[in-house]
Amino acid sequence: MTYSKARLGAALTGVLAVALAGGTAHAQDAAAPEAQDGGVADIIVTAQKREQNLQDVPLAISVVSGAQLERGNVNSAEQLFQRVPTLTFRKGNTNKDSALSIRGVGTISFSSGVEPSVSTVIDGVVYARTGQQTSDFLDVERIEVLRGPQGSLFGKNASAGVINIVTREPGDTLGGYIDASYYEGNEFRVRGSVSGGLGTGIAASLTGFYAKYDGNGRNVFNNRKVNGYEHWGVRGKLVFEPNDDLKIAIIGDYSKNSDNGYADSIGTVFSSAFNNAVFIPSLAPLTLDGRNKNIDNDLDPYTRDKNSGISAQIDLDLGAATLTSITAYRHWFNYQQRDGDFRSDAPRYVNTGTASGDVLSHDRGDLSFDQFTQELRIASNSPQFLEYVAGVYFYKTKEVDFFNRTVTSCTASTLPTANGLTPCAAGSSTYVTNQGNADFTTKLTSYSGFGQLTANFTDAFRGILGARYTHDKVAYDFVRTSTSAAAFPGVNPGFAAAGSISDNGWSGNAGLQYDLSDDVMAYGMYTRGYKGPALNVFFNMRAQDTGRINPEKSNAYEIGLKTRLFDRRLTLNLAAFYAKYDNYQANFLDLVAGQVVTRLTNAGTVSTRGIEVDFNAQVTSDFSLNGGFNYTDAHINTFNCPAGAAIACAAAINGKPLPFAPKYKGTVTADWRLPLGLEAFDVDLNSSLVYQSRTQFDINQNPNAFQNGYAIWDAGITFRTKDEKYSISLLAKNITDKHFVIQRIPNGTSFMRQITPRDADRYFGISGRVNF
Repeated sequence: MTYSKARLGAALTGVLAVALAGGTAHAQDAAAPEAQDGGVADIIVTAQKREQNLQDVPLAISVVSGAQLERGNVNSAEQLFQRVPTLTFRKGNTNKDSALSIRGVGTISFSSGVEPSVSTVIDGVVYARTGQQTSDFLDVERIEVLRGPQGSLFGKNASAGVINIVTREPGDTLGGYIDASYYEGNEFRVRGSVSGGLGTGIAASLTGFYAKYDGNGRNVFNNRKVNGYEHWGVRGKLVFEPNDDLKIAIIGDYSKNSDNGYADSIGTVFSSAFNNAVFIPSLAPLTLDGRNKNIDNDLDPYTRDKNSGISAQIDLDLGAATLTSITAYRHWFNYQQRDGDFRSDAPRYVNTGTASGDVLSHDRGDLSFDQFTQELRIASNSPQFLEYVAGVYFYKTKEVDFFNRTVTSCTASTLPTANGLTPCAAGSSTYVTNQGNADFTTKLTSYSGFGQLTANFTDAFRGILGARYTHDKVAYDFVRTSTSAAAFPGVNPGFAAAGSISDNGWSGNAGLQYDLSDDVMAYGMYTRGYKGPALNVFFNMRAQDTGRINPEKSNAYEIGLKTRLFDRRLTLNLAAFYAKYDNYQANFLDLVAGQVVTRLTNAGTVSTRGIEVDFNAQVTSDFSLNGGFNYTDAHINTFNCPAGAAIACAAAINGKPLPFAPKYKGTVTADWRLPLGLEAFDVDLNSSLVYQSRTQFDINQNPNAFQNGYAIWDAGITFRTKDEKYSISLLAKNITDKHFVIQRIPNGTSFMRQITPRDADRYFGISGRVNF
């Protein structure tokens, strides 16, 4: 960079240290409701399909505002785990392989025949795949993270929890904003939005963004940056209210992501004959340690996503109740490629006798995914003895996949053998290239009926009862062709199969809620969770993979206390939980054609238990704090080894932690509007601290597949005019330069791959905003 990084870093760190010395705080959002009598502002959520005060909802919920996301440079679900203690994110080599976990529970799989355990809902529309919502957040008002199974009202894909994203409503008055940001490492972002009335009862908004980042690693083969991106997208919302009883909202969006990562950077290579003689020398000049972010690939990592959709929500006020219809169609396209041998000079030798040999391996694939959803529900309006929400839901998806693996090996050479190795070179050696091509289609059809009743026995005492019935059908057809009749590295011979499975399931909840006072509410809840059947449809599918994966069922218990203390200057919410999952759907690392692959299976029984704390404190009118802490013990009770598995398993991992389930995690976000008494502008200092304990990434409990505990400190300073029309902010991320990864993947016994996120290095940035 042309400016003095050291001076900027020293200045920011010094100012931010002063902020922390005086107390760090959560900034006051211009869009947030006004706090009452100097207390904490009420937070309105729609976690139960209607607008309610967060403190009145008998559920454990974390809420993050859109303003908080923007201040912290949190732009996607990939970074959201930094703001929600109970949430973890698993980044794959491509967005299609990403996964979210809540309370240590989530579904990690490469299969097209399984659904996520954490449901993502944006403006009432369920996103059927985690990869669909890895695009940048756009025009977000708030994000509600519902923790634990949501058996009645959400149901679909919600056996571990729900991420409910609500976008901003267009205003009647013409207005908008434009902001631009630049961050160290040549990352910049531009966003803009305009909204306003188009006539009587009609308002609309249009928001767009563009973002680009070079990356935090380098491919030494061609000197290109990796782990960067180029994203852009638009979102429009039209709201028509012809009278007080009818509201129609139509939303359309389109986004395109191009990512040159995440790259499989080699972190550790273990000593072996093949590694010492071939693999380690091939990786020079890489530094093979835990901080390596560079690669040596002759095929650059690359993934491209296109997401688009349109939805229509109709709300009709019938007087005693409101009838709501949400109709939506979404499309997702994904392309991915990767270097499967992790080096640029393979093959250098005739087959070395290892399981995989000295080979060149390249993967390329794409998918096209379509979904249609329809929800129709009715909800009572005014408070009454029996309040209700009831409805029906229909859901249909189709995914069409193609995947190619090309493997080249040296089978003979006329060059002399030395130290047991026969080198290969053009003109003196025989090379053989084999390919495996898989075409497969997966369809899911689901429909359900649901309802929840709240009985107000007294003004302070309530009972809750809900149920949901779901029918799922999963169908597939699969064809893999191969140029070889025998298995070659990572590829089985040709195979074809087709079939379908179906199942029915009940889920629901029951609980009690009691107001101990106007500011203290206690609740207890039982939830029966359900996630439908699945199939292990993936590139290396074999006959043993055609069997059904049974539905995942859970019994969850939660007790909680929601409080407003000290004249409502502090909200303090506590929850204790326990959940047991039977037929847990999980990935198991196995060997196929000499290479490690992941296989979906009913892993057995797992459980999760813990304690969660959320708080929000308005210490003074200019100084506030918020955050949370959780203790989670998520572990494997009994693991069922898949039939025909090549890798030993079962009892050795019973009692061990689930992957991506740190025991301790906490966040604190803070903001301080400096009482400088300046006439022209205000100065805000903000900061956040995130801590996460040691995390295991492998269900097989590989002793090297973990991330040690770490803490990340971010901070910033904002100069804002009194009318809030103009602002400029300076931001420091990961001030202590703490290196961490969000995944380590064992690849056999020889080495590990690691994936390094953007925020695993210290960097600084500047942003400006104009509101009009």
